[in-house]
Amino acid sequence: MAQFCTKCGAPLGEGMKFCTSCGATMGGPPAPPAQTLAAQPPAAAAPSPTPAAPNLAPAAPAAAAPAAKPGSPVLKIILIVLLVLILLGILAAGSCVYFLYRAKQNLTQLGKQVHTTLPAQMGTREVHPQPAAPALAPTPPAGPVVDTGVAIYPGATPWGGGNQMTMGGTNMKSQEYTTDDSVDKVLAFYKDKLGETAMVSQGGGQAMVQVIGANGTTTIAIKPDPSLGKTKISINSITK
Repeated sequence: MAQFCTKCGAPLGEGMKFCTSCGATMGGPPAPPAQTLAAQPPAAAAPSPTPAAPNLAPAAPAAAAPAAKPGSPVLKIILIVLLVLILLGILAAGSCVYFLYRAKQNLTQLGKQVHTTLPAQMGTREVHPQPAAPALAPTPPAGPVVDTGVAIYPGATPWGGGNQMTMGGTNMKSQEYTTDDSVDKVLAFYKDKLGETAMVSQGGGQAMVQVIGANGTTTIAIKPDPSLGKTKISINSITK
């Protein structure tokens, strides 16, 4: 009967005491036959780890982004005040230019009248046997009289209506008057009324008085009007 190695299962000849394959000594108890490895059951799924207890401690708040620093209200107020002062300065300068332009026009017209009348005065005087008819006094133009807030020369008569305009909180007023008194007399009156702060310029038989203050500007132009035979007073005021 064929024998097999009890250790490796190799076939052995009769009477062999050693396995020629593995060298095991024969004669011991027979080795149990090799068994087919049974299919091992699948390993049980590892139990899911116990969920960690929730962290009840409040999370540290994220650092808030620095809020935009609003502009300083004092700086805004200063800028607004500067803009208002600049606007008022521009308006006052424009008004002064307008009134100076108007005064220049009056001076130009006066010069034309003087040049027109001079040749007749320098020419040969004609003798008329009949008395000339008296010339009619010019009629003052119609219009409402504007109160400029400046003292009116005593006995002066309004010559036509005045002008009044408001722009950006600035009031501009003008009114003309006539009087039989001389330019020097009218100038002395206004120099006394307006005080030492008044600036006076005089020349060519005409005069101008101007006062510049925190609340506005007052300009008074005094000149003779040959067509009327009177002295004309032009008052211009600019107030805030």
